[in-house]
Amino acid sequence: MARYSVILGDAFGARLADASNFLSLSYTRVVNDIGSLTLVLPGDYNMQNVRAPDGRIEVWRRLSTSREYLETDAVWLIKKVVQNIDARGAKTIVIEAVTPLHLLREPGRFVNYAAGSAQASYSAAAADDQIKSVARQNIGTSATGARNIAAYITVDPSTSQAASIAKSFAWRDCLKVMQEFADASTQAGTYCAFDIIANAPDALSFTTFVQQRGVDHRFPGGNNPVLLSSEMGNLGEVALTQDWSEEVTYALAGGQGEESSRLTASSQDTARQALSPFGLRELFVDATQYSSTTGLSSEAAAAVRRGRPRRVFKGRVLDTPDTQYGVHWAWGDFVTAHAFDQLIDCRIEAVTVTVQSGSSYEDIDAWLKADA
Repeated sequence: MARYSVILGDAFGARLADASNFLSLSYTRVVNDIGSLTLVLPGDYNMQNVRAPDGRIEVWRRLSTSREYLETDAVWLIKKVVQNIDARGAKTIVIEAVTPLHLLREPGRFVNYAAGSAQASYSAAAADDQIKSVARQNIGTSATGARNIAAYITVDPSTSQAASIAKSFAWRDCLKVMQEFADASTQAGTYCAFDIIANAPDALSFTTFVQQRGVDHRFPGGNNPVLLSSEMGNLGEVALTQDWSEEVTYALAGGQGEESSRLTASSQDTARQALSPFGLRELFVDATQYSSTTGLSSEAAAAVRRGRPRRVFKGRVLDTPDTQYGVHWAWGDFVTAHAFDQLIDCRIEAVTVTVQSGSSYEDIDAWLKADA
């Protein structure tokens, strides 16, 4: 059984108090999205240690066979505090918190730059670098005034590992723009993820991950390979879906201009078109943010990539002695599932952990996914 420690701090990263006597703790982490946490404390806990907004919560996990570690590399920011008294007079304090990616979603940050500006119109470059550039320009060293929080969240150096993507995105929600860059890279063949992680309670950094969010445990050649299957008892319900319902084989992107003078560019997949007499599946992309055919061509090509037939495998990971959470696998890792007489490489995309009564009960609910 794992043991959990919870530390509360203020918004600047200073630790204030231990909260490991919690009544319950539950948190969910999803790759490339905002995580959520609920912490329930006894009603007599010192409220002076619960700082809001943006007081920090650290969750530390220790197994008997391993060292203590900061769970999912996350420091959580407090967003809501509720003090309850139930019908029997019992008091509790309920704290709700989110991961720092919340800062990049509206209300929080949007791309506060005009269409056509260098900060809102990127020519083709590695998507991981583009994502970091959006961070630098909206929360980092290139942001101005109160938008610059580089003293609290640094942005890691560019490494140019993901697929090359061009994009325009004036006045858009920063988190959605980053998700679209990551998705476009993944669709182009190079998986890309991003997060704000904690290097220390008072040191947060925005970083990207290429190929997987965590460790490559693929079978048979990965680091300490992890193989999941229903026969081995470590893989629960699974589903393999092949879906042509939203297929696109030809896309026309329209940019600036009117009527016959409007700029356009197209892209198509003739091989997929030839598979059926009904294989021509057209889509128009309204992309008025572009004043050149270069960006329009990228938008059209991206639409055709997004419109490819989907092959999606999903499965529920079961925590067993031989495949134990935090020992053999963790959130964001790359693993292999055996199902439907196939070996399918999957990433563990989401995990929900629930802990009751100061670690006396722990439930792990994790889901893996392969999308091609």
